[in-house]
Amino acid sequence: MPLTPQEEYIALVESYIDGASFQQMDESRTKQVSDMLMGHYDIIGRTAGDGMDYYLAVRRKDAPVYDDFSSIDIGYFSEAGAKNEVLQIGYYDKDINSNILYELEGYDLLELPFGNENLDCFCFSESKSSDEYANQTFILAFTQNGRDRLDFIRKNAGLSLYSANSPCIEFYYQDKDTINFYSSPYSCFINISGNELEEISSLFSSSEVIDNVKSRQDAWKYLHTEDSSIRSTGARLHIDGKQYEFMGNSNSAGYIMSTMDEQGFIALEYNEAVYSFVMDKIKNVMEIDYGSFDAQWFKIPLKSASIDFPESVEQADGSYTTDLRSQTVNDPEKLNALSKLMDRAINSEEIYGFSGCPYIASIKFTRENGKILRVFIATDSCDSMTYDGRIGFEYGKQSDMAEIFGEAMADRLLN
Repeated sequence: MPLTPQEEYIALVESYIDGASFQQMDESRTKQVSDMLMGHYDIIGRTAGDGMDYYLAVRRKDAPVYDDFSSIDIGYFSEAGAKNEVLQIGYYDKDINSNILYELEGYDLLELPFGNENLDCFCFSESKSSDEYANQTFILAFTQNGRDRLDFIRKNAGLSLYSANSPCIEFYYQDKDTINFYSSPYSCFINISGNELEEISSLFSSSEVIDNVKSRQDAWKYLHTEDSSIRSTGARLHIDGKQYEFMGNSNSAGYIMSTMDEQGFIALEYNEAVYSFVMDKIKNVMEIDYGSFDAQWFKIPLKSASIDFPESVEQADGSYTTDLRSQTVNDPEKLNALSKLMDRAINSEEIYGFSGCPYIASIKFTRENGKILRVFIATDSCDSMTYDGRIGFEYGKQSDMAEIFGEAMADRLLN
């Protein structure tokens, strides 16, 4: 007998949760959720212990039907002094009035397994912060976005999920996989073992601390005096509450800026051994040299440039679909203009924090010498990009980029 849709969802979710064995939950626990939903749903409760409990609510055939239903309405509210927030579920009618149907105190909505356009199915957990779960894969397994993230981590052996207060390497990364679940450069993590932590601590003992550098601004001023093309690498090291940010390029390696949450900036130091250790760890996992930023990259002529640009297109009913528009440019004049645009960008001041833009349009640059570089440009109104998916820059006017990629970015051309 084929599985029901809810059974398929349960099997999918639990296949992503490492090292857990789920069983049916005691009926007394599911009754509480059923009562909050006024008996309108059949409740399936699943538990694996260690706080990994969830509830799947499937609407009964004899539940009320709302003829004026237009769209679902879900939100949280809390009252002063209340221990937990209250999850409210209802719908907007055709006059856009909110109609609250159910209130669940102490529960969080994990997912709408059958879509967000109906009241057919909900998945809940008892309220708690994500770092309270012993198994970090639990909270990610319920959504497609979370499962895509887990697939990415498993595909790249050596990556791990972030664990608070655990020593680790963090680095920004983007590719065709990450833009499916994260629109900006994605923070990847590599755990540091006990032996590696001892090695790093020993290596740090030989650091050269740069004198008279008292702030982040002082640090950047010093670095640009040493080499104006030094940039952040996109890599950081987290140990004992300190964050070490690695700065460099293809010609300058070894600068580390350290900060602590409570104290802010601590020091700028030089340590090639620690720098190399971190860069090697990332390269072993992702096969990318994070110390390879080259401010002269676009000085060598381009052979081609290919873009994949996802454009939102409004439909007749007012909804939007995404149209992936691809184009390859080989014209020497356009490639020269593109080289100048990119060269000016990467030799300007970098963006700190990526400005929250959706960097989901990828451009693959191929030089005449065969070298390849990928950048990701924003698809909203931002005129910004990420070099190699890890360093942010502004490249100028989006309309200038559209002049070069006139087919893929036709909607961004100035009239």
